[in-house]
Amino acid sequence: MNTTTTETFPARRRLGKAMTAIGNEIVKGLRHGWAERTQIVIELPIFVTFMLLLGFIVGQGDRIIEGRMTWSMDPSKAAWLFLGFSVYMLVYLQIQKMFWRTLAEIQTGTLEQTYLSPLPSWVATIVGRALSAIIEAGLVIAVMYTVMDLVIDLPLTWRLDALIPVAFVLLSGAGFALIIAGLTLVFKRIEMFNDLVLLLLLFVSGVVIAEDGLPEPLAAISPYVFLTHPVEGVRRIMFEDQSMLLWGTGGYVWTAVSTVGWLVAGLVIFHACETYAKRAGTLGQY
Repeated sequence: MNTTTTETFPARRRLGKAMTAIGNEIVKGLRHGWAERTQIVIELPIFVTFMLLLGFIVGQGDRIIEGRMTWSMDPSKAAWLFLGFSVYMLVYLQIQKMFWRTLAEIQTGTLEQTYLSPLPSWVATIVGRALSAIIEAGLVIAVMYTVMDLVIDLPLTWRLDALIPVAFVLLSGAGFALIIAGLTLVFKRIEMFNDLVLLLLLFVSGVVIAEDGLPEPLAAISPYVFLTHPVEGVRRIMFEDQSMLLWGTGGYVWTAVSTVGWLVAGLVIFHACETYAKRAGTLGQY
């Protein structure tokens, strides 16, 4: 009886400490998000304007060249584009917040506090920042939808199973965010690389251009990009009003395989970069 009690209490203490650490990271991430509320308000009209411009010009390349572009938005095209861009925004803000907040902690000298936590460093890195980024992305998407639905009635089908590909993209996005965080620990100022990768994701993953309309080199890369399958899955559910397939682009199998692959890649690269920075003594240097 005493042995069982002795073994149980330390386990409970460890679990309690872990839960407290997770809660602290979430609160810290939300505080960061609240501190950036003015920036979010400034960014909102930029994202909405960009979304509207895409809705007007995507698919009118020939007309633009010939000088006979029409400023009209097809409801189906707008809905298709909105779904892809919304999924992209979940990843865009997750990765941007990961980079800038990791860099800020390096600059302010608070990064070492991560290693005082009972949690593995990668858990502490993504938990709070990911949640605050998701909340911010949800706000941006809600505003974009409201504005676009006022401009043009979006023919969307709201179904709960659309949360399945969204969950997949959040997990795979966390894996990619860990890669960015790891590279930030080693190279510090990688904002140009970060922005370039996010720009490539916008076009390679079928967000604004359908996969069958991509040039051959990009079309060959697209199935391996973590955004491609969730974007297709969300569109199949909310745009086509059908369930996700088992196989194929946007199917359960390839979406799950892609998610696991990017999560594992994120963990491995983050650990390798973190280990290198520790050995080089540059973990907290800027």
